[in-house]
Amino acid sequence: MNKEKLVLLFIFSILSILFFSCTSRPIQPSGGSESVLIQSKVLIKNDNESNTVKIEIAVLPKKAIRLEITATLGISVATVLLTPSEITYALHSTKQFAVGPFNEKTLYPVFKKNIDPRILWRVINNQPMTNINLKCTMNADLKPVACVGLDGTTIKWTYSDPPRKRIDIVSNRFEMSWLFQDESLLIGSQNETFVLKKPEGYQVIIIK
Repeated sequence: MNKEKLVLLFIFSILSILFFSCTSRPIQPSGGSESVLIQSKVLIKNDNESNTVKIEIAVLPKKAIRLEITATLGISVATVLLTPSEITYALHSTKQFAVGPFNEKTLYPVFKKNIDPRILWRVINNQPMTNINLKCTMNADLKPVACVGLDGTTIKWTYSDPPRKRIDIVSNRFEMSWLFQDESLLIGSQNETFVLKKPEGYQVIIIK
């Protein structure tokens, strides 16, 4: 085999390695650095009323979370954008657009109960449930299995084959059973996904 053929064989080998390493690239979980899309289903019990919704979750790890909440028959209920310091949401049934600080009462118009958005932020980002008035127990893998808040809120985790897991949140006659079903890399522009603009004709509400 002459020198030219050896060079060509070497180049072909390198290209083959690069090709297979790219095509077999594993999907990183939401705790990684890449944006992911999570499909989930939620059963919400609020006093005597029960509703099941789908929540599509776009996650820019530790920077932004976008929730697309859809009811039965594909009816869009709300779009919520969370950052570490601010919440923005559009309520499509009432045509209201709200923006304001990140505090425990800002999600009331979405779920009709005060669910601390910091809890959702940590759950979705797989972060420790610290500094939010919760006392938690962990499993052998240092994952949370149960938390109890000073206000009586309880959170329980049930893990299955990753990324499947179930999270039950109970607070003051409000129950939220959240099943995380599937996860994939997010395809599309992050500039569009993680920016929520006021839809035309929506009333602006400033959260204080």
